[in-house]
Amino acid sequence: MTRTRLFSISISVLLLAVLLQAEAQKRELKFSLPRHSLAAAIDSLSRWYGVPIIYLDRDVEDVVISASSPGCTFEQALQLVLQNTPLEAYASGSQVILRQKRIEPVRVTGTISGIVSDSLTGNSLGGVNVVLREQAGEEAGTAIRWCPTNTFGFFCLRRVPPGAYVMEIRSVGYHTANVPVTIGGPDPVTREVALVQESIPLEEVTVEGQRMTDGTAGGMTRGLFVRSSPTDQNEYLLDGARIYNPAHYGGVLSSFHPEVLNEIEISQSGLPPSYGGRIGGILDLSLRDGTRERFSGIAGTGFLGSHLAIEGPIGGNTTYLLSGRRAYPDVLVPGLDEHGMPSRLGSTEFIAKVSHRIAGDSRLSFSGYAGRDRYTNSAAANGAILSNAFSWANTTANLRWMTVVSPSVFLHASAVYTRYSLNLDHVSSGILGLAASGPLNSHYRIEDASLRAHAEHYYDEHHTLLGGVEVVRHGINGMLSSFDTQLAPLSLQSQAAWDLSVYIQDRWAITPRLEAEVGARATTFTGPAESFSAVDPRFSLLFTPSDGTRIYATATSVNQFLHPYRSSGVFQYYPALFWYPSTDAVSPTTSLQFTIGGSQGIGKGDVALSAEGFYRTVTHLHDVQWEDSPLDTGGLYSRMVTGSGKSYGLDLSLRKRTGSFTGTLSYTLSWTDQTFAELNGGTAFPPLFDRRHIIHAAAAYMPDETWIFSILAVLAAGGTDANQFIQSHSIPPEMDNAGVRGSYASYSGIIDVNGGRFPGFQRLELQVMHRFALAGVRGEVSLQLINGYGLLDPMAIELRPDNGDRIVFDQRLVWRARVKEIPLFPLFPVAGVTVRF
Repeated sequence: MTRTRLFSISISVLLLAVLLQAEAQKRELKFSLPRHSLAAAIDSLSRWYGVPIIYLDRDVEDVVISASSPGCTFEQALQLVLQNTPLEAYASGSQVILRQKRIEPVRVTGTISGIVSDSLTGNSLGGVNVVLREQAGEEAGTAIRWCPTNTFGFFCLRRVPPGAYVMEIRSVGYHTANVPVTIGGPDPVTREVALVQESIPLEEVTVEGQRMTDGTAGGMTRGLFVRSSPTDQNEYLLDGARIYNPAHYGGVLSSFHPEVLNEIEISQSGLPPSYGGRIGGILDLSLRDGTRERFSGIAGTGFLGSHLAIEGPIGGNTTYLLSGRRAYPDVLVPGLDEHGMPSRLGSTEFIAKVSHRIAGDSRLSFSGYAGRDRYTNSAAANGAILSNAFSWANTTANLRWMTVVSPSVFLHASAVYTRYSLNLDHVSSGILGLAASGPLNSHYRIEDASLRAHAEHYYDEHHTLLGGVEVVRHGINGMLSSFDTQLAPLSLQSQAAWDLSVYIQDRWAITPRLEAEVGARATTFTGPAESFSAVDPRFSLLFTPSDGTRIYATATSVNQFLHPYRSSGVFQYYPALFWYPSTDAVSPTTSLQFTIGGSQGIGKGDVALSAEGFYRTVTHLHDVQWEDSPLDTGGLYSRMVTGSGKSYGLDLSLRKRTGSFTGTLSYTLSWTDQTFAELNGGTAFPPLFDRRHIIHAAAAYMPDETWIFSILAVLAAGGTDANQFIQSHSIPPEMDNAGVRGSYASYSGIIDVNGGRFPGFQRLELQVMHRFALAGVRGEVSLQLINGYGLLDPMAIELRPDNGDRIVFDQRLVWRARVKEIPLFPLFPVAGVTVRF
């Protein structure tokens, strides 16, 4: 027999054995092994099924099992025999090997959570950095984890290994707190930390329409102009309640009393999905809780107005805060008459908040806000007089509940009512034909009722999940005259619209130095005649190569469903005349913005240099198209046109935030244009609020605890020629004389539409403040020198005579508004005194 034949026979026998063994493993055998030793049971299975089973004697000795089956395969039988034993099986070729089970060690970790508050006031502190460091002897060692506190001061660090640590809790304006923490097992550790304030001055930063003091906040003024968006395209929130128009007349009076504010957050880009509905920026302010210590208050008076705020405890778990202001800058500021005193104006404001600490980590609060402004002006020419009285008011009521569901789950919910109203009255004499034109008054209001719930789940050390739902009902009522709108008399009686929004976000710590925020907001808007749905994705990425260096990028999409109408006279510059919903004729406005930027700490980190570039596109922009006769009889949407726009630029800033000298220097360079097929021949042109250059400079010097010297300067470039701008309730004579006809934008009452930007503004404030204590009373005395921006009326109301030098009311109306540029000088003195008790 040849060697080849022998090899073939051997292979055949081997294959036959394998097939027989495989067939044996598939056989189902009945067996019963009551209280057998594990070794005997394994040997029996090997013999019955014909499968070699290899094991170590020490692994099976003294192990007794019981197993039985009415019929099963080899694998099933082996599983029955090995259950409840320390052995596991795995196949190796045609045999089975038994080994000790691999027992993964249980990783015991813990959770650290808590709330950070102000030691003096008890107010929760958001944005505080909580850094967990290893305990290295008597000193803190390497940082292993960190997180910021949320708006309510809550923080959570998940899956912390057992050991001794130090929590380093730091925030600008407060002494750093080092809190020892020990993790010994899975039981959560809770800490409530109260930070002690530092006595440092913080600079006041002002932009056109914005005033704020870092850390303690100082309110805002005429409105917030974010990257060429008008103030009413922004969202204003006070303790989570939406306010449509918080701006007071002028520019020197903040919209909210600074003494009652806890925190202020301004967002121009990288908006989280919890915000939505406005294509501009976000101004989110929170009110302080009343102090838990004792009854106290602050009262002050001066040339600009008077204010009073009181606060204190009610029992052991409840506090209150009450505040009121009355402004009268047109009455006491000396020297205004000689430079064109502003039209008569005044504003009042009331704020109240009651906070109650429920058992455990739950809190309930109720806050309310009521603000009202009055503004009057008049114009006279050729024996004719036109007097105009404007008033607008905001009211909110907000019930808010916050609770810590578990050490890793935080929840808050709110029920909010918001109301905005506007009233316009006109009185005339000597204007021919005006009495027959119909009523010369308008009124409008919008009321919102909303319910909102928001949850945060600190899933692990890498992911924090945020989500929420919000439903809003908008109620709109109004009667608007053609004299104010340049449209046919407009009725907005009993209109209703609904918003339903759902949002989610994942804060993802990819590496210790790379973080991402990924989320989206889905909204369904149901208007009087049409429904719309949109999904707005949000994304941001933060890279921290070192402790003092931050590099970030963001992408934000926003849809706006309620739109302001401001294509009329002084309402180009002051509050919007009314808001109207999206319909089948007017689509929602959509904004898409990208930013990239970074910041670098200098020295010990008290000085920071930052830069940010931005690019934003906007689709479905709305404007009004006027023709030879601007008065339209076709209603709100007959002259509405839709276009697009873009804005891009660069923000640079240098800031010093601590020490006896603090300050901020910033510069913004930007370009903005809009394009409408029906306007300007389809050629792009800049919007009213386009600012090519804006420079801010603010500095404060505090040589000791009693004196503070500060300066503020703001310079912004506007249109090419301030005197060229005309906003008219008629076709301007300049256009008639030039023979210019056809369609033009509502604000293009000028020969060159590319010059149709508001004039620049320049603001200068010098202040010295002295703190004193007299007979147990503490207080401050201040003296400011302020230029006319915010004190003098920038609007010039003019009557337009016909060719016979008479003031005649006809379809082209009779008045126009011109925006004047306020000079840098002279400076007007403003004095004030404040006492604390």
